Amino acid sequence: MVSMPRANMPAQQRPAAAVTESQPSFEVASIKPSRPDDQGYNVNSTKGLVSIENYTLRRLIRMAYGLKSDSQILGGPDWIGKQAFDIEARFDDAEAAKMQTMNGLERLEETRLALRSLLRERFQLKVTQATQSIPVYALVVAKSGAKLVPSPPQLDDSGKPNADQNHSLHGGGGHMTAKAISMSSFADWLTLLPESDRIVQDRTGLTGEFDFKLDWAPDRGEGIPADAQYPGLFTALHEQLGLELKPDKGPVDVVIVESASAPELD
Repeated sequence: MVSMPRANMPAQQRPAAAVTESQPSFEVASIKPSRPDDQGYNVNSTKGLVSIENYTLRRLIRMAYGLKSDSQILGGPDWIGKQAFDIEARFDDAEAAKMQTMNGLERLEETRLALRSLLRERFQLKVTQATQSIPVYALVVAKSGAKLVPSPPQLDDSGKPNADQNHSLHGGGGHMTAKAISMSSFADWLTLLPESDRIVQDRTGLTGEFDFKLDWAPDRGEGIPADAQYPGLFTALHEQLGLELKPDKGPVDVVIVESASAPELD
């Protein structure tokens, strides 16, 4: 989810990092502590301005390195997952103009690289990237068999198969609807749920794309209410889709935090 920043860029700002050809950087950046009552977190990027609200350093690292789960961030002081910050950072005019010529993925990568520079400069962040065998969830087919039906071909107005199929996965509040979704994409989506504190890896062996729905009782660490209409995620996966999440280990890209310091705030 995105939202506009709460305030304009403050007047007093310090350079985020020196700009080099090999490493995009923000021209200026402001870092403030988030309000204690902030609940959600948001990112908005428009016209060279990046606004980040209520992000801990751990979540900033996830964003900067394109990680899917907190489990991919190893080491570091305890506060990196507790203290949240609001950040407003701006590219210089030349970089902002260059980014307007890029596609969405290229702009995202440019922003991630600039955020890495910011974290090194303002948080004194030092990390090592590696691949390690860490705890994961393996998405597998239950012994009773998968309860999935392949997605039928989507037809255009002339009745011919549509070469550009609509792939969608919408969910929230314990309800999810998937259209033409692969098991690999579904595993990535499961990784993002509060119930999953690990990377989910697709080991179903199922190929192709599927249409399906899933209903479950969300558990955000407080347990499932006794009167919940649906079972928890793990049981719902088994009963409704014939799939299981099995604790296991697997090779995963990780970022190891060697050191970090709380930033000087604006």
